[in-house]
Amino acid sequence: MRYATVVTLLVLMIVVVFGAGMDLAVRYRVRDEAFLSVERTALQWSAQVRSDHVPRPIPVSDDVDLVQVVDARGRITSSSPQTGRARLSRFRPEPGDRLRRWTECPQGKRCVLLTADRISPNADSPVVYAGAVEPSILATHDLEYVIAAAAFIMTVLAGWLTWRVTGRSLRPVQRQYQLASTTSHELRNPIAGLRVQLEEALLYPDHVNPRDTIQRALSTTDRLEAIIDDLLLLARLRGGESAPHEVIDLGALVAEEARTTSHPVPVDVRVTGDVRVHGSRTQLSRLLSNLMSNARRHAESGVIVCVTSGDGLAVVAVTDDGAGIEPAYREQVFERFVRLEDGRRRDAAGSGLGLAISRDIAHAHRGTLRIEDSAHGARFVLRLPLMEGRRPPA
Repeated sequence: MRYATVVTLLVLMIVVVFGAGMDLAVRYRVRDEAFLSVERTALQWSAQVRSDHVPRPIPVSDDVDLVQVVDARGRITSSSPQTGRARLSRFRPEPGDRLRRWTECPQGKRCVLLTADRISPNADSPVVYAGAVEPSILATHDLEYVIAAAAFIMTVLAGWLTWRVTGRSLRPVQRQYQLASTTSHELRNPIAGLRVQLEEALLYPDHVNPRDTIQRALSTTDRLEAIIDDLLLLARLRGGESAPHEVIDLGALVAEEARTTSHPVPVDVRVTGDVRVHGSRTQLSRLLSNLMSNARRHAESGVIVCVTSGDGLAVVAVTDDGAGIEPAYREQVFERFVRLEDGRRRDAAGSGLGLAISRDIAHAHRGTLRIEDSAHGARFVLRLPLMEGRRPPA
């Protein structure tokens, strides 16, 4: 927010200065061009007055439609139809300054840009007046409104872009900070337990069995090692580190993982068609192992794994017959170190990283992993792009 605020204020100052300069420059340019046109008209008809070839009325153009020739007594000797009978101005140039520009603003009317050309320095010299109504860009504040709107849009856009870019740049830092904070919290408990076991063995050597202490310490070390390995895998996945990819028969890989995982709860694998994907065998094996272990942990009697394909996607659905997961917690369980009460009760040694790793593996393979509705228990559905060149079975 501080970065966005500072940048927004700086941009606002810049656009205000730039907008004011642009407004002055545009107004000066428009006014100067209008006066040049009026001056050319005055000089043109001055030449006609000198040669005594002034028509009555004086024909004019659309840009400069006000022309009058006034003698030394103030009488209008010739004029354009638009001027009427009233004089354009009472001002009369001095002999030493025969060509003058100025602006007159009649009450209740738009201002007029005027140029007066005194034919000669003689006292009885006539004066040619030429004028044009002030352009609307000078007579109104439309230009200021446009510049102000552009300045506002640029300022808001600069602030929004700074917010987005800075937020995107700082997001990895924020994630690393959150990960470090959460990791330190999760590692504190096993490390504290390990310290208590070792201190107890040192303080009470006659009452503590060293073998039991070492076994408990090794068990705690295994848990710490598992957490650290999972954290390293998460860091590699979220850091974009690529793994070797190959063509994988997803049905065969699911069947292999179902056989290798030792657990009393049976897994029923159902494969429809030849489902092949392109990915990392190691990572996909880890994903499937995590899903099956999670399903077996919560199942009452069995787990069903269905492997199908459709719409260019390979679909793996892992369904258990346990209590299921409430819709309010279906996204929360994919966060790091998040474990629901039922999961803590069934497996106190778990790290809460398995499902987070599984979803990251699915994203790394351009796929998705979600929890979908099921008649009984929880149903995790993995979708991955089918290998190019293959079509789903009829």
